[in-house]
Amino acid sequence: MLSRFSSRPWSRTSLNAAVAVALGGSSLAAQGTIRGTVTRADTHSPISGASVSIANPQRVATTDPKGVYVLRDLPAGTYIVTTTAIGRAPDSGSVIVPSSGTVSHEVSLKEGSLLLSSVIVSATKTAVEASKVTTTVNVLTPEQVRQSPARESQDLLREIPAVELPRTSSLVGGTAQIVSIRGVDEGRTAVLFDGIPVNDAWGEWIDWGRVPKGMLDHVEVLEGGTSNLYGNGAMGGVISFFGRPTSPGSMDLQVDGGSRSGRHAFAAAGVPLASGFSVDANGDYQEGGGYKLIGLNGAVGPIDVASTSITRNAYARLNYAPSSTWSAFATGHFFGDSRGLGTPLSVGNRDQRDVDFGLNGQGVGGGTLAIRGWDGRQIENQRATAIRSATLRNAEDSSANAQIPSHDWGASALWTRTGVIGLESFSAGADYRHYQGDYNEIDYNTTGCPSATCGTIARQISSGGNQSLSGAFLQAIAAPISPLRIELSGRVDQWNNDDGHSFLTGGTQTTYQDRSKTAFSPRLGARYQITSSFSLHGAVYKAFRAPNLAELYRKQVSATSITVPNPDLSAETALGREVGFDWQPVDWIQAKGTYYVAEYNDFNVPVTLTTNKPAECGTIATCRIRRNVNAERSQGGEAYIALRPFHELFISGGVSYDDDRQQSGLPATATDATKPHINRVPSPRQTIRATYSSSQAGDWTLMWRHEGRTTTLGGIGLAPFTVVDANVQRELVPGLRGFVSVENIGDVKYQVNVGGTGTAANPFVYSIGLPRTVRGGIEAFRW
Repeated sequence: MLSRFSSRPWSRTSLNAAVAVALGGSSLAAQGTIRGTVTRADTHSPISGASVSIANPQRVATTDPKGVYVLRDLPAGTYIVTTTAIGRAPDSGSVIVPSSGTVSHEVSLKEGSLLLSSVIVSATKTAVEASKVTTTVNVLTPEQVRQSPARESQDLLREIPAVELPRTSSLVGGTAQIVSIRGVDEGRTAVLFDGIPVNDAWGEWIDWGRVPKGMLDHVEVLEGGTSNLYGNGAMGGVISFFGRPTSPGSMDLQVDGGSRSGRHAFAAAGVPLASGFSVDANGDYQEGGGYKLIGLNGAVGPIDVASTSITRNAYARLNYAPSSTWSAFATGHFFGDSRGLGTPLSVGNRDQRDVDFGLNGQGVGGGTLAIRGWDGRQIENQRATAIRSATLRNAEDSSANAQIPSHDWGASALWTRTGVIGLESFSAGADYRHYQGDYNEIDYNTTGCPSATCGTIARQISSGGNQSLSGAFLQAIAAPISPLRIELSGRVDQWNNDDGHSFLTGGTQTTYQDRSKTAFSPRLGARYQITSSFSLHGAVYKAFRAPNLAELYRKQVSATSITVPNPDLSAETALGREVGFDWQPVDWIQAKGTYYVAEYNDFNVPVTLTTNKPAECGTIATCRIRRNVNAERSQGGEAYIALRPFHELFISGGVSYDDDRQQSGLPATATDATKPHINRVPSPRQTIRATYSSSQAGDWTLMWRHEGRTTTLGGIGLAPFTVVDANVQRELVPGLRGFVSVENIGDVKYQVNVGGTGTAANPFVYSIGLPRTVRGGIEAFRW
């Protein structure tokens, strides 16, 4: 998929006139424009694909093949214009914009970092050059997002070896997806889209379809515990997606299709209104591309059909920017995701409605203030099935229907000031988030099907509760001597669990005691620039993760076993250390790497009770409950290298190795070498990406990905695999771009999961990954 934006100038007089007529003749406030060219400082030749932006109101432009950019519809005032490009040092300059007309701002970029050329905000919640932070950070720049063969946001992340994802694409899996960094496992990495949480309220799962690739500007990935700034859920790290603002007067339309009836359309438009108001809207629709998930061992039966997927997004945002120091927005979002999971009866779908708002101000107490708020409601439906014959796979029966309604709302505030008592910056922030959710399940009898009792209701279960999380943090960044930069931060969190309840057909309703707990998460990081080309960075931190609603309150019951809720679960904790380097001996080559160690304690897992069973277990033979008993230790490293032998060719590669092992519940004779590995942690993971760009040939990208041996959740081994993806894109005529992408060029059959027990009656059934997938499309734009 291609970038939605270009900076190619065009006249919007006719559009403004049309809008004025549509508004009944209302006058449009006079606005200013910043226009200029981005060039190389050494050769003075234009830079294509550079990102030029201002923060308030949000505007982003990408330079065209002549290096030209335009930032429009700006209230009169003074702005900081930030310019970045791969292999160039970022530039920030002050520009005074008149009340109407155009001001010129020419930018000349010096040679700079190949791997850390961006200005990022996630690492410290303030805008800072990526090459200066003490955190291990990886960035997918606007250029890399645009040129990637990936068709969705999840697959973009596979370029970063440290991000551990399920092997299957999220478009052909279930709606609830997982992600892990440094072996911390699911639900322990915060995922944000423009600062708003994406992890759902019930189980902290992610539906990546909520973040259409067409809306993305860039992606920032922070590794290691970041609870010091983000609180709960950031024990493994943070993945921040940043949408590209649709500037007033701009429009975009993209249509593409491909293998197995895959279809996709994206549309975006920005409409300038009167007196500093504007509206931007985005719509994204995607369907098709599914395939038979079962393969490799020939155990495909009549019930195995191609998976299906339909995702729908609609965003509408009202913006208000009365001046260069204040801006506000309010957004409405609808998201729908409907899946067929590989058999006729197994389905899942999600329906979500969100609203969010924001206020940005400069000069508040001598600093900047950002306020955010959100409110979202989601209803998820799942239907599970039982296969009558594991060997024949010729019939299935519905075994359970589940409906999971959840509600998530919250707010945050952040104030930052530079130059306070000699500090580079000082920040204070606070946030609050409230969850409410229930898991309502109907179980059906599947014993002896077909029979008279097959399909009758065996039981109905309903369980759920509320959780509130609040926290506040302080952060100070100092540079006491010129080569040294220090980041010190700490955060206090409290969470409250209440209204826990469960109901089982034929039983009584059970209520659970309310609980309230706290956590403190400090972090100290430092970076030292030893020479102009070599620096070291390191950090120590403590992080936490509170149990989610599904872990606290979900009751699971069958004829032979029961798992009862445990509202007294404690927080999981992490203590981590890391050290890394950044080395760029010459302008055209750069390497960086990090070594880390993290101890994770008090992971909550289901434990089978043999004595002291609660009354809620009843007479069912096997009774289980979640308890904080697991500990693990993750240590490993990652390394990245980038080369630019000549301007048109950019090559990058990365490798990650994670040795994640169990530390609890082991025999006394266990050694570091014999302790078992944690399941679902692949090692190693490697990527190589090469992009050739020219105004005549367009952009040609080839990506090689390898994933080493890993296991399923149940511990069954999955063989290593290697795939190659490609993307070609070119501007056909001004305002019209075409592209072709191919995922898994070699049509490699690789394992993504294993079911069954390996017996004659229940043989292994292997699920396979995305086969060769070809997509092609066009994008028409006016900017």
